[in-house]
Amino acid sequence: LWWGGVPYYYADDAYYLWDDSAGEYQSVEPPAGLSQTTPTGTTPGSSGSAMTSDLFAYPKGGQKEDQQARDRNECRHWAANQTGFDPAKAQTDAIRDAVAKRQGYLRAEAACLEGRNYSVK
Repeated sequence: LWWGGVPYYYADDAYYLWDDSAGEYQSVEPPAGLSQTTPTGTTPGSSGSAMTSDLFAYPKGGQKEDQQARDRNECRHWAANQTGFDPAKAQTDAIRDAVAKRQGYLRAEAACLEGRNYSVK
């Protein structure tokens, strides 16, 4: 499940995060604020979550689908290079650091897309 922009893995009533230095998953405490009654596989607190999982970009200049895909991919790559955060990779930072990095990444991605004539939500 994703919590605060961090992918947690849940199995046998335990939570795990990937640890690059150990090259394996490490058992961790449940994310702060996680409701124990939340079903596995859902994003807890989605209405009040500190993070959203993705941006929605709407073309304002009549961009075709292939151009939209190219712009989106280039902006994701640019945002990852600018912030050092890549949402496609496992994060080993503390939750608070990962949340801050993801927020920076989303701001950078939005700025890139807005510069390419998209309305971003």
